[in-house]
Amino acid sequence: MNVLEQDRELAEKIWGCGCLYLDYARVAWVNGQLDEANRWVEEYRRCRRELDELLRRKREHDQLAELIATLQERGINITAIIGKGNE
Repeated sequence: MNVLEQDRELAEKIWGCGCLYLDYARVAWVNGQLDEANRWVEEYRRCRRELDELLRRKREHDQLAELIATLQERGINITAIIGKGNE
């Protein structure tokens, strides 16, 4: 899963819960318990939103790392720029 290393364990738990909730929804659906199925689908959607947020954070991190690498290739010292911004 393409998430930050510190988010990997959480992402795996969220993914596992999402899979489980879809299974619960399917069982409720098959048994004609539509309200219960909807409840589990909503829980899955919550998991999906949380996982999407972790994936978004990784994309932003990668974009920033790419920007920093590009600046360094061009000889721009990013630490000097950041240091001046804190004065």
